[in-house]
Amino acid sequence: MKKLLLLLTLLIGFSSYSQNEGKIIESKLICKTVDEFTDKVSVSTVESVILYEDGGDMKSEGVFGMLFLSEKKGKIEPSSLYMKFLGIKGCVDEGSTLDIIFENGEKTQLVNWKKFNCEGKNYFSLVGKEDLFKSSKIKGIKYTNKRNYDTMIVKTNMNEKGSSYIMNTLLELDKINNGEVSVGVCKK
Repeated sequence: MKKLLLLLTLLIGFSSYSQNEGKIIESKLICKTVDEFTDKVSVSTVESVILYEDGGDMKSEGVFGMLFLSEKKGKIEPSSLYMKFLGIKGCVDEGSTLDIIFENGEKTQLVNWKKFNCEGKNYFSLVGKEDLFKSSKIKGIKYTNKRNYDTMIVKTNMNEKGSSYIMNTLLELDKINNGEVSVGVCKK
């Protein structure tokens, strides 16, 4: 009886495995949009992240972030980390900094390459730092406005989504570029 049960368990396990073998799952984090007029395909993240400033009012003081993607030579890669800081004093400019502390103790700094604007919009490049972002969740961030040195810190208010957003997206891109995961069409 025990041998029959073991054989039945193994058969069910192999049957389930063989049904999924060869099927590539669709990404839940990245999707593509096709322009119906030009047939141009663009890729984007499905989600964004909202974080609130430590000690802020939890409504108007925080940051909205989104990783912009681009497709080059059949590979999808991050093009810019877009962050819009709300509640920061004054206009922002090229050269403002984003200091990042990771849970593994490592640190890095990103520099805004976007020219002067009064909407709090910043664009950061991750080039050369992708492995750092893939290896550990973010523990905290500190933004410094170059124009007036006003700062915004998000550490005690760092949530799980904010902590793992970039890491999860970059790891998903690796799976897509390796053919393990496919990119579906964005839902409207």
